[in-house]
Amino acid sequence: MEKFIKKADGNILTPAFRVTFPHVFQPNEDGKYGLGMLFDDDVDFTVLERLIKETITEKWSKGRPSKLMLPILDGDDSDREEYQGKMYINGKCGKYAPGVVDQARAEITDPSEFYPGCWARAVVNCYSWTFKGKAGVSVGVRNLQKIKDGEPFLSRVKADDDFDDYEIKDTDDL
Repeated sequence: MEKFIKKADGNILTPAFRVTFPHVFQPNEDGKYGLGMLFDDDVDFTVLERLIKETITEKWSKGRPSKLMLPILDGDDSDREEYQGKMYINGKCGKYAPGVVDQARAEITDPSEFYPGCWARAVVNCYSWTFKGKAGVSVGVRNLQKIKDGEPFLSRVKADDDFDDYEIKDTDDL
Protein backbone atom coordinates (compact mmCIF):
# COMPACT_ATOMS: atom_id res chain seq x y z
CA MET A 1 0.00 0.00 0.00
CA GLU A 2 1.39 3.36 -1.00
CA LYS A 3 1.33 6.23 1.49
CA PHE A 4 1.72 9.97 1.69
CA ILE A 5 5.05 10.77 3.38
CA LYS A 6 5.67 13.81 5.57
CA LYS A 7 9.00 15.42 4.68
CA ALA A 8 11.37 17.10 7.16
CA ASP A 9 10.26 20.55 5.95
CA GLY A 10 6.60 19.78 6.77
CA ASN A 11 5.51 19.30 3.17
CA ILE A 12 4.15 15.98 1.94
CA LEU A 13 5.36 13.69 -0.84
CA THR A 14 2.43 11.99 -2.53
CA PRO A 15 2.40 8.40 -3.71
CA ALA A 16 2.11 7.75 -7.45
CA PHE A 17 -1.00 9.12 -9.14
CA ARG A 18 -2.40 9.53 -12.65
CA VAL A 19 -2.36 13.08 -13.95
CA THR A 20 -5.64 14.68 -15.04
CA PHE A 21 -6.27 18.14 -16.48
CA PRO A 22 -2.68 19.38 -16.17
CA HIS A 23 -2.22 23.13 -16.29
CA VAL A 24 1.43 23.10 -15.26
CA PHE A 25 3.07 24.79 -18.26
CA GLN A 26 0.29 27.22 -19.14
CA PRO A 27 -2.37 28.53 -16.74
CA ASN A 28 -6.05 27.70 -17.12
CA GLU A 29 -8.64 30.25 -18.25
CA ASP A 30 -8.59 31.80 -14.75
CA GLY A 31 -4.83 32.37 -14.94
CA LYS A 32 -4.09 29.60 -12.40
CA TYR A 33 -1.85 26.55 -12.53
CA GLY A 34 -2.83 23.15 -11.18
CA LEU A 35 -3.76 19.56 -12.00
CA GLY A 36 -5.91 16.67 -10.92
CA MET A 37 -4.27 13.80 -9.03
CA LEU A 38 -6.07 10.48 -9.44
CA PHE A 39 -5.08 7.88 -6.83
CA ASP A 40 -5.72 4.15 -6.82
CA ASP A 41 -8.14 2.94 -4.16
CA ASP A 42 -5.43 1.24 -2.07
CA VAL A 43 -3.54 4.45 -1.19
CA ASP A 44 -3.23 5.32 2.53
CA PHE A 45 -4.26 8.99 3.01
CA THR A 46 -3.57 9.04 6.79
CA VAL A 47 -0.65 11.51 6.70
CA LEU A 48 -2.50 13.93 4.40
CA GLU A 49 -5.71 13.62 6.43
CA ARG A 50 -3.74 14.49 9.58
CA LEU A 51 -2.35 17.64 7.91
CA ILE A 52 -5.85 18.60 6.75
CA LYS A 53 -7.14 18.31 10.34
CA GLU A 54 -4.20 20.40 11.62
CA THR A 55 -4.92 23.05 8.98
CA ILE A 56 -8.60 23.16 9.99
CA THR A 57 -7.77 23.45 13.70
CA GLU A 58 -5.22 26.21 13.05
CA LYS A 59 -7.64 28.30 10.97
CA TRP A 60 -10.91 27.59 12.79
CA SER A 61 -9.82 26.91 16.39
CA LYS A 62 -13.26 27.86 17.77
CA GLY A 63 -15.08 25.44 15.48
CA ARG A 64 -15.01 24.60 11.82
CA PRO A 65 -17.61 25.90 9.37
CA SER A 66 -20.54 23.55 8.83
CA LYS A 67 -20.06 23.20 5.06
CA LEU A 68 -16.29 23.00 4.84
CA MET A 69 -14.94 21.96 1.42
CA LEU A 70 -12.24 19.29 1.73
CA PRO A 71 -9.62 18.31 -0.87
CA ILE A 72 -9.84 14.48 -0.91
CA LEU A 73 -12.70 13.56 -3.24
CA ASP A 74 -14.39 10.27 -4.13
CA GLY A 75 -14.15 9.48 -7.83
CA ASP A 76 -17.43 7.57 -7.68
CA ASP A 77 -19.13 10.97 -7.24
CA SER A 78 -17.67 12.12 -10.58
CA ASP A 79 -19.23 11.54 -13.98
CA ARG A 80 -15.79 10.86 -15.49
CA GLU A 81 -15.24 7.18 -16.27
CA GLU A 82 -11.53 7.17 -15.36
CA TYR A 83 -12.37 8.47 -11.83
CA GLN A 84 -14.62 5.54 -10.89
CA GLY A 85 -13.26 3.45 -8.01
CA LYS A 86 -10.53 6.04 -7.32
CA MET A 87 -9.92 8.99 -5.02
CA TYR A 88 -8.76 12.33 -6.39
CA ILE A 89 -7.43 15.72 -5.39
CA ASN A 90 -7.53 18.92 -7.40
CA GLY A 91 -4.05 20.28 -6.73
CA LYS A 92 -3.63 24.06 -6.80
CA CYS A 93 -0.50 25.98 -7.77
CA GLY A 94 -1.98 29.48 -7.94
CA LYS A 95 -0.44 32.01 -10.28
CA TYR A 96 2.98 30.32 -10.35
CA ALA A 97 3.87 27.25 -12.40
CA PRO A 98 5.25 24.30 -10.43
CA GLY A 99 8.60 22.76 -11.22
CA VAL A 100 8.27 19.60 -13.32
CA VAL A 101 11.03 16.97 -13.54
CA ASP A 102 11.38 13.42 -14.85
CA GLN A 103 12.50 10.24 -13.03
CA ALA A 104 16.14 11.38 -13.15
CA ARG A 105 15.15 14.88 -11.89
CA ALA A 106 15.84 16.53 -15.26
CA GLU A 107 13.52 19.45 -15.98
CA ILE A 108 10.59 18.77 -18.30
CA THR A 109 9.74 21.76 -20.49
CA ASP A 110 7.78 20.06 -23.29
CA PRO A 111 4.06 19.97 -22.38
CA SER A 112 3.56 16.84 -24.49
CA GLU A 113 5.79 14.94 -22.00
CA PHE A 114 3.51 15.67 -19.02
CA TYR A 115 0.01 14.78 -20.16
CA PRO A 116 -3.33 13.51 -18.84
CA GLY A 117 -2.78 9.83 -18.02
CA CYS A 118 0.94 9.86 -17.23
CA TRP A 119 2.05 8.86 -13.72
CA ALA A 120 3.60 11.37 -11.33
CA ARG A 121 4.34 12.27 -7.71
CA ALA A 122 4.08 15.70 -6.12
CA VAL A 123 5.31 17.64 -3.13
CA VAL A 124 2.26 19.29 -1.59
CA ASN A 125 1.00 21.23 1.41
CA CYS A 126 -2.41 22.22 2.75
CA TYR A 127 -3.90 25.67 3.21
CA SER A 128 -7.22 27.03 4.41
CA TRP A 129 -9.32 29.61 2.62
CA THR A 130 -12.55 31.56 2.76
CA PHE A 131 -14.08 33.16 -0.33
CA LYS A 132 -17.54 34.55 -1.06
CA GLY A 133 -19.15 32.86 1.93
CA LYS A 134 -17.48 29.50 1.33
CA ALA A 135 -14.61 27.92 3.25
CA GLY A 136 -12.31 25.01 2.72
CA VAL A 137 -8.93 23.38 2.75
CA SER A 138 -7.03 22.88 -0.49
CA VAL A 139 -3.88 21.04 -1.49
CA GLY A 140 -1.13 23.28 -2.83
CA VAL A 141 1.32 21.73 -5.29
CA ARG A 142 4.94 22.86 -5.05
CA ASN A 143 6.69 20.56 -7.55
CA LEU A 144 5.96 17.51 -9.71
CA GLN A 145 7.93 14.47 -10.82
CA LYS A 146 6.78 12.39 -13.78
CA ILE A 147 7.60 8.80 -12.93
CA LYS A 148 6.31 6.90 -15.96
CA ASP A 149 4.17 7.06 -19.06
CA GLY A 150 0.58 5.86 -19.02
CA GLU A 151 -2.33 5.44 -21.40
CA PRO A 152 -3.40 9.02 -22.24
CA PHE A 153 -6.83 10.13 -21.05
CA LEU A 154 -8.52 11.44 -24.15
CA SER A 155 -11.81 13.31 -24.07
CA ARG A 156 -12.33 12.84 -27.75
CA VAL A 157 -13.26 9.72 -29.67
CA LYS A 158 -10.47 7.95 -31.55
CA ALA A 159 -10.83 8.10 -35.33
CA ASP A 160 -10.84 4.31 -35.70
CA ASP A 161 -13.82 4.15 -33.29
CA ASP A 162 -15.82 6.60 -35.40
CA PHE A 163 -15.75 4.59 -38.62
CA ASP A 164 -16.48 1.13 -39.96
CA ASP A 165 -14.25 -0.47 -42.56
CA TYR A 166 -15.01 0.97 -45.99
CA GLU A 167 -14.42 -0.92 -49.16
CA ILE A 168 -14.46 0.78 -52.54
CA LYS A 169 -16.14 -1.51 -55.03
CA ASP A 170 -15.97 0.70 -58.06
CA THR A 171 -14.32 4.06 -58.56
CA ASP A 172 -17.59 5.30 -60.11
CA ASP A 173 -19.20 4.96 -56.65
CA LEU A 174 -17.31 8.02 -55.42
